[in-house]
Amino acid sequence: MSKPQRGGEPLVLAGGALGDLAFDWAGDRYHHAWHFASSNGDVSVMSVESGSDVAWPVSPPLQQIHRQSFADGREVVFGVGMAGRGHWSASFTLIPDLKCWIVELACRASVAPETLLSSYRLQGIWRNDGECGVRCDQATLPLRLEAASPSSSTQFGDSLLTFSPQQLTSAAATQQWAFKLIVETNA
Repeated sequence: MSKPQRGGEPLVLAGGALGDLAFDWAGDRYHHAWHFASSNGDVSVMSVESGSDVAWPVSPPLQQIHRQSFADGREVVFGVGMAGRGHWSASFTLIPDLKCWIVELACRASVAPETLLSSYRLQGIWRNDGECGVRCDQATLPLRLEAASPSSSTQFGDSLLTFSPQQLTSAAATQQWAFKLIVETNA
């Protein structure tokens, strides 16, 4: 069993045709990005991070991460962190049999949150794909990013994609939201 990483070495979860998920330490938190094979320019999904002085960051401020492999083939990176009035957690699960990544996020806030988001800068050519997500056909295999409805919602514009809880609570609580990154393989 590996030890949790805090401000340490980069961590890469290689997903083959499902892309690689890389975590790199910058400032006081981990940034993460998926990178995909493409014969027509770079295709990636990169987390957007806030500074340490922001009470409600634009993405969960992950300060510790831990990778775990499961017997059923799942690979997971768990992350936790704190910022402002919130304690944050995330799991990034690679599920080869389903040809996707599932990302689950949560924030325990001691007061009603102003906003809860997970924000990504999209590189490549992405377009809206229905109410819940976006699509990229530029990668070697088509990609879709979509909110895990009904608990989560998404907004997209100017290459910026955000996921958030469908509705914020008006009191201290733990809130969850999630999304999927689906790789459309022929198999």
